Amino acid sequence: MAFETGTKKEIEDYIKGHLAGWDWHQARFNIISDETLKDRLADEFMSARYIYKLLEGMSADDWLLRAQIRIQVLSYASIYEAVIHHILFEDFKSHPDVIALTEFKTKKAISIPANKLATLEKELEHDGKTIIPTYIGVGHTDITKVRFDSKAKCAFKLGLIDEWLKDEIIEFYEARNAIHIHAEIRKSLDYQLDLSACL
Repeated sequence: MAFETGTKKEIEDYIKGHLAGWDWHQARFNIISDETLKDRLADEFMSARYIYKLLEGMSADDWLLRAQIRIQVLSYASIYEAVIHHILFEDFKSHPDVIALTEFKTKKAISIPANKLATLEKELEHDGKTIIPTYIGVGHTDITKVRFDSKAKCAFKLGLIDEWLKDEIIEFYEARNAIHIHAEIRKSLDYQLDLSACL
């Protein structure tokens, strides 16, 4: 059942009295060239702050405070990830350091003509195992598979973020990944209020 109209208005007035409008939130993402992503980030940022203010107004403590912090960590880690990913793989996609994020060393089989391979196969055996001639080449992974800490370190290396921010957003992302209840209990992760980036 929804709040009564008067209660809802009182809550909304409290939150809106402490929260800037949507345009202000969207302006925080002027560095994003994709308009759809910029609008979505504004929505996410505003909703994270809105929920924080709602729970702050309720003087959340104990399990509700933990929920408040968890929501903040999830929201801000997602925002950081989207911003850094977009800037690296859209605005800096041709930079060698960004290209290197998707490259890895791999062994690649050497293509040998069949007649020569037949001769080599007699010699290329060890303990009953066939030895395949290879060389060290470069493999490529999809940008969606690049670890977030690698992206953050690359953004720092390119001068896009300061070192303290790199460390902070990596910590946020690690906290986000630890928000699985079993992992949280196993790691005895204690969510601190300052980690929630209350703005």
